[in-house]
Order: sequence, then C-alpha cells, then structure tokens
Amino acid sequence: MTAARAGPAGLALLLALAWAGAAWAELHPYSARYSVYRNGKLSGKLEVRLAPEGEHWTLRSELRGTHGLARILRARDTEYVVGDADDAGRFIPREHVRHTRVAGIDDRWVATFDWAADRVAVVHDDRDRYDLPLSGRALDPLSLKLEIQRRLGEPGPDLEFLMVEQDEIDPQQFRALEAEWLETALGCLRTVPLEKVRKNSSRYTRAWHAPDFGNIEVRLEHGKTGGDHLEMRIAELTWGGEPVAARPGCAARQARPPDAATGAPRKP
Repeated sequence: MTAARAGPAGLALLLALAWAGAAWAELHPYSARYSVYRNGKLSGKLEVRLAPEGEHWTLRSELRGTHGLARILRARDTEYVVGDADDAGRFIPREHVRHTRVAGIDDRWVATFDWAADRVAVVHDDRDRYDLPLSGRALDPLSLKLEIQRRLGEPGPDLEFLMVEQDEIDPQQFRALEAEWLETALGCLRTVPLEKVRKNSSRYTRAWHAPDFGNIEVRLEHGKTGGDHLEMRIAELTWGGEPVAARPGCAARQARPPDAATGAPRKP
C-alpha cells in the first residue's frame, strides 16, 4: 500500500538472491481488476497480475484514466517488479520499473537491487542516478504490497517497513484496525483493514485486505481532509487460474440465523 498524491498525477501514481522449485508455492498467482474513483466519480481502472514468468515471478500493475480529467490528460501508470521467493515465502525483488505518463509527459524510474552489496541503484529518466542503502530489508512499492500480504498471515504481524521511494528510503508504518465485513463486487468479504501511520498530517491512507484471497487489497482509500478523496475498489478477481464468483452480499449474511454452537451469525 503506497500513498498517492492529489491531482491527475496522483491518480496515476495511486496505483509500490534467486530461489527456485518448491519455494514458488509460497506465492499464489492471481489477477485483479479495480475501479478507481476520485471524489466519488469513476476516473480509471487498475489491473494487477502476479504470475511466474520464465525463472522468476513478476507482479505487474497498469492504471489508466478512463473518465473525466484523467481521461482528458490520458493519465497512465505502468509498473512491474521481477523477483523470486525465498524459503520463507518472502518476495525478493531484482528490478522494479515505473513509467507514468500524464498529458504527454513521461516520468520513468528504474530500481535495480543488489542484495549481496545491500544497495539499490535508482535511475530517473536515464539521467539522474541514486545509490541507496537497502539496510537488508528496503523494498519497492509493489514488493512492499506482497510483503504486507505475507505478514498479515502471521500472528501479531510487524507492520513497519522501509520503502524505496524514488530517490530516498522512506520508513513506512501501518496499524491494523478491527476486522470488518466489507461489501464488494465479489460479495461480502471478511477483511483486515490497515491504516498508514502519519504524524501531524491531514493525509490518510487505508486499505482493506481479504484473508480468503492471500490478503490482497480489495479496497483502498487515500486523500487529504478537506481535499481530494481517491478510492480503489475491486471489480473482478481470478485466483489460482479460476474466476472468483460473487458471494452473497453482507445483507444476506446478517439475515442468516445464528450458529447454534456460538450464537454468532453464520458466514456466507
């Protein structure tokens, strides 16, 4: 989960050691499509896909402005990271590439990870170059998403991270909120909401993760109090090669009779 900036460019940015064989089983291939809204109005769509490609895994993300100002400015953000899974199922990035295009203006960042040297080389538009310390754990925005998903499967997860944020290493901290049943295009889903911790800021970022699907994001909200509000909502999901059929809505779940053993409403 990464913070997006306000405005059309922010919409485009909303959406940031090889091991082989059995370790791949720790990563679950999927593809998802999301609808992106700005101040309640549809602005674009985001497609995300995690799959093995050759000897490595690749997570790809493509955001396109399809409505309103984002469409007029032809906003587009494509991003991918290539890497591998270690024995613990952690995704280890090799290269991360992000290309943003708004109103015909391109912005391209390439980060190449050297884990043996504990450094990452970042190149901006084939011109500006930065050499940054990994501190053994810094990740690009896409790899950070995968690591959040992995840690949410652990009891009492550590939700503090380091992220390669273009020309610097940026500390990231989240806190888990109370579990929530969320109405989605896939039906009523049990979710774990996370909130980004910020100090003295009017900005906010919240994401809802679905444990039934490897803790992938099914909803994200980002904005500034009194300013723009951006939302990303899941529209379609293919999990393990199979399209996910919509479940009953949350109203149907609430209408179910309580479980005889626990007295709690039955799960859908």
